[in-house]
Amino acid sequence: MKTTFRFSVVMMIMAFLFSSLKPNVTYAQKATFKNCRLETNVQDKNGKKKMVCHFSADFTGMKKHDAQIYMEVECPKGTTHEYLSNDYGGEGRLRYPVQKVKDFKNKNKTDKFVLNNKIIWMWNSDIHPKKGSHTYYVRLVAYDAQTYKEVGHSNYMTFTMTGK
Repeated sequence: MKTTFRFSVVMMIMAFLFSSLKPNVTYAQKATFKNCRLETNVQDKNGKKKMVCHFSADFTGMKKHDAQIYMEVECPKGTTHEYLSNDYGGEGRLRYPVQKVKDFKNKNKTDKFVLNNKIIWMWNSDIHPKKGSHTYYVRLVAYDAQTYKEVGHSNYMTFTMTGK
């Protein structure tokens, strides 16, 4: 009888202690893009043309983590559009993906944060279009800025450009 009573008391104490603990819940990191819209041939005050992508995004599971958003260009769809460059010297020409990166801070370091009415843009000259008229596919891809893990992407947006 004494053993049963001790066991019951120990169980009640453990139940009390465990019930007062807050679970350490972590959520999968995720970015959901909304209201994505592509504007092409937007001129700056000097007449230089650029492509502008407007968007909003909701992030979850990002406590104390910032986000990086890449604007990636593909042509054809599913194939990274690349250009050749020997800008950095060296003997050969290097392949570079056509993309633009922008960092966004999780200012309050909270699990969830929202980016509303943001833009990311790229000069038309940085697109390096292929010869002839082609349809290009653009999407935004979000990464955790600390781990470089992809956490989400937008739907594709398209534009047509002619290269010489």
